[in-house]
Amino acid sequence: MSSKVKVPKPVTGRATHLTILCRGATSANQQSRFSATDALLPKEQARLKTLAGKLRAFDTVLHAPERAAAETAAAFSTEANACSLLRDVAYGTWENRTVAEVTHHWPEDLEHWSADPASAPHGGESFAAAQARSAEWLEGYHAVGGNTLAVSHAIIIKLLFLHVVGAPLTSIWRIDVAPLGMLALSSDGKRWALRGFGAGAIDSF
Repeated sequence: MSSKVKVPKPVTGRATHLTILCRGATSANQQSRFSATDALLPKEQARLKTLAGKLRAFDTVLHAPERAAAETAAAFSTEANACSLLRDVAYGTWENRTVAEVTHHWPEDLEHWSADPASAPHGGESFAAAQARSAEWLEGYHAVGGNTLAVSHAIIIKLLFLHVVGAPLTSIWRIDVAPLGMLALSSDGKRWALRGFGAGAIDSF
């Protein structure tokens, strides 16, 4: 699997349907820890099998480069490709620390980060920068056609949702995306339209 961005050749005359799936739960979710490097929890394999059985087949499956995203994508395709623009936000010095630890050691930095999407007091990546690079990928996907699944992380899905609906980045704290939650979009070749958002958003599609 390559870490390069791979965009399939356009399928002439077909609308583009894109489902962005939040990777399954990891120990970082249980511990409220800033980390995207963990493997999926064992229980997620059963949940993924059930979900894969509900959804129609995908022409293309992509995933963020992190382990849990790759493991999630594998439930839908043995030929899924990594896409670096779908990677999780980099948390710098906060990586692998819990929210409680960050609150204790860097309370002012955490407050600043929560209020300003352009800030990165941890020395990693700001929400604004993460939205810019993930939106770049999304806007380059309009004319692909067919049905694509892209597995990423909760923060990236929130940022893409805000991009599509034109909401300010400060609204990110009003959105909750659980493991295996979905953002379903369609494109006529020029713009993205929201088809569904949340848990089981496209069960019947």
